[in-house]
Order: sequence, then C-alpha cells, then structure tokens
Amino acid sequence: MKKLLLTIAMSLTALTTAAAQSVAGEWDASMNTPGGPRPFKVIFVQSGETLTGTVKRATGDVPLEGTIKGTAVKFRYMINYNGSPIAMEVTSTLSGNDMKGQVEIASQMQEAFVATRAGAATPAKPEER
Repeated sequence: MKKLLLTIAMSLTALTTAAAQSVAGEWDASMNTPGGPRPFKVIFVQSGETLTGTVKRATGDVPLEGTIKGTAVKFRYMINYNGSPIAMEVTSTLSGNDMKGQVEIASQMQEAFVATRAGAATPAKPEER
C-alpha cells in the first residue's frame, strides 16, 4: 500500500511539473492601438509564478511585472504618452510558443495582443476589432 501511495504521489508531482509552462526569454509581440498595429519585444524573467522583465519599444525600454498561472499570463508596464504615464495591462493565454489576449490601455480601452516566442515563427497580427 505504501508503495502504491508513493507511486501515485510521484506521478502527480511529475504531471504538475510537466504542466508548468515557462515564458522566460524573448517574445515578438504586437498590439492594436488607435494609431494602428504596434510591434514590440517582451523579455520575460520567470521565477515560479512571478514575472519581471522588459518591454522593448521603439521609444525606449520599460520594466514589466506580472504573473503566470497555468496558461494565464498577465503583466503590466507603464509608458509615457505626451508627458503622461499610461498603464498597459496585458492578459493573455499561453499556448506553446504563442500568446493571444488583450491589452487594456489606461483602464479605458481594450485592444488585441499577440506574441510569439522569438525564433519560433513570425507573430500573427492582432485581430482587428
């Protein structure tokens, strides 16, 4: 009986570990904006469910922080738009080397967001709304 319980416990641990996803590394991303699609890069550093890293934009790099729980990836960063700080909050779903979701801009509008792990393939364009 002890052997059976030990085997079950080890199997569950292996399944949990296998199910854990990693987003660590560089991603090619794009989001819709009122001015049209905007490509950028995201570099994630992952420690358990905690994400930190950098969003690399044409206007400069900004830090990000977020979480990953299962396939749910959420992160936030701030940009400077005409001298005003604007919060960008991304909520997406991870599927292998792809992420797809929404970015909430300044808590007022939502736009499409997509990302592909760098080197995996060309990122899809965000869906038009």
